[in-house]
Amino acid sequence: MNSDRARWVRQEIVALSHSGLDWATLSLRTGTLLRSVVPFDHACWHSMDPATQLLTGAVKENLADDPRNVRYEFSVEDVNKFSFLARSASPVGVLSEATHGHMIQSPRFRDLLRPAGIGWELRAAFVAGGAPWGACGIYRSPDQPDFDAREVAFMADVSRILAAGFRRSVLLSGDAIDETPDGPGLVILDDRDRTISVTPVAQRRLAELVEIGGPGARPLPSPVYAVAARARHTAADSGRGPLQARARAFTRTGRWLLLYGAQLDGEADGLTAVIVEPARPSEVELLVMHAYRLSEREREITHLVLRGRSTKEIACDLSLSPLTVQHYLKTIFEKCGVRSRRELMGTIFFKDPESPRNE
Repeated sequence: MNSDRARWVRQEIVALSHSGLDWATLSLRTGTLLRSVVPFDHACWHSMDPATQLLTGAVKENLADDPRNVRYEFSVEDVNKFSFLARSASPVGVLSEATHGHMIQSPRFRDLLRPAGIGWELRAAFVAGGAPWGACGIYRSPDQPDFDAREVAFMADVSRILAAGFRRSVLLSGDAIDETPDGPGLVILDDRDRTISVTPVAQRRLAELVEIGGPGARPLPSPVYAVAARARHTAADSGRGPLQARARAFTRTGRWLLLYGAQLDGEADGLTAVIVEPARPSEVELLVMHAYRLSEREREITHLVLRGRSTKEIACDLSLSPLTVQHYLKTIFEKCGVRSRRELMGTIFFKDPESPRNE
């Protein structure tokens, strides 16, 4: 790796991450730069819901679509899953290292990557404020060398820069609310992710999700399979805690969608339903508060501010003193780059969003 080139590429990626690009464009432009210092033959970039860690979009470079990719990510035991990397000291993992040189032990490699002509894999989670906002996998052909330690270190550095860029794309997104009156859509899948039924509303709404690249496109976008896989896994293990079968995804039309899944029973046993509907203000509100890195208490207070509660009422609701509430409000205003409750409401609901601070 050429050090001067690496420094220049890093500076360019920093500039891209601060330029207000949507996450898909940021991914493609980053990929073009990255190839000159960390060469790869194939890539897949994802946006993620930071609260549930589910994939909400995909941009593929020279990589065919396969519905099993998402299924394996959430339903098959394996190494270097994005959710694991997001919790790790380093957000980057190389498959050969994670398997101690025995990559055939990885179901993802054995069943998906090797048949696709892929020899080496590096994965990275884009983590900011303790939450993943995106992720990528980059791949090399078998006749190329594996990813080395300098490339891993560079990707770990770049992943943190991209996390800020992906998070910023949430804050610079369009209108939060879709006011069209046609209600939710419904998708029914069997236990092998084959489509049983899709309502017309679901078809129209899912067509708005960001899915770029990949010949042989699957019938549904990746977030549907991700939510379905999480729903099955949650049904089989009720101790999954906060990892819910729901995801908020930004669309091509500047709106937000909510997808949530559930296992069916009775005569429909074995089938999974995924409901697709416009995201409610409260759903988007939580996502934006994550983006501004508000603490749990700060999110509680912000939630009450957005519902018109006075300082005295908030203090009573949360068993705090009014002075303590005022202190929290000052911190919230600083993090969100606003000076008043009115500006805070406008920022949270995407009227005049500002970039997060302290990156």
